[in-house]
Amino acid sequence: MKNKQLPEDQALVLFTDINGIPREGLYKKGSKAFVEAIGDEGPEDTGNIYPEEDIVSWEYLEKKDSPNSDIMVIL
Repeated sequence: MKNKQLPEDQALVLFTDINGIPREGLYKKGSKAFVEAIGDEGPEDTGNIYPEEDIVSWEYLEKKDSPNSDIMVIL
């Protein structure tokens, strides 16, 4: 892995696996793995869990806390 330092537990990250495929998901310190977000947030499938040693690089993704400021919500 290029970045030997690991992300914070439960951090939202963009990570690249050993096959060069970029994925979005969470880092889970207790599992020592990166877990790809599958969209429905259902039960974790072992097909979307990548051990730390299978990751070549990662970077933090910004959380989207608020809606786009260019959009006006009219009630």
